[in-house]
Amino acid sequence: MRTTVLGLFKYVDRLLSASEKLKGEGFSVTIISPVPLVHEIEHIEGEKKSLLRYFTLFGGVLGFLFGTVLALGTSALYVMPRGGRPIFAATPTLIISYESTILFGVIMTLLGFFAIAGLPYFEGMPHFKGEAQCPEAEIDSFGLIIEDAGGDKWRYIEGVLKECGASEVRKLED
Repeated sequence: MRTTVLGLFKYVDRLLSASEKLKGEGFSVTIISPVPLVHEIEHIEGEKKSLLRYFTLFGGVLGFLFGTVLALGTSALYVMPRGGRPIFAATPTLIISYESTILFGVIMTLLGFFAIAGLPYFEGMPHFKGEAQCPEAEIDSFGLIIEDAGGDKWRYIEGVLKECGASEVRKLED
């Protein structure tokens, strides 16, 4: 059986200090907030490099190769001699390659965003299946969830949360 601890805080600074302390001890924490706390959380956890740029790069390179093969392959399959002009011309090939580079880059960026964000996500958070579990964290309180807090870890986590100013500490078991 997995034990999860939920700490409710009225103030953000207390939530962040508890999160920082527990993260420093090696616990996995999740913050639930009724308002966005992007900069505050980045300050605690550090700014993370996104993998999304690699999806965009891969899509761009793939699009360029596809556009080049498409333009040159079409010229090779349907040869139309035009009074001394080259069959494999650079200008039309570059235009098609440029456009397909943008198209594939955008499509791969979108797919990469969905992959990194884990979308679509149909299961929901396991400890919040019912609204009776923690409606306060969605309205006027900030929640801090600590996973795998079984055994004697529970008492330590409860002490840290109370010390940092948690208004309530709940033990949720799956």
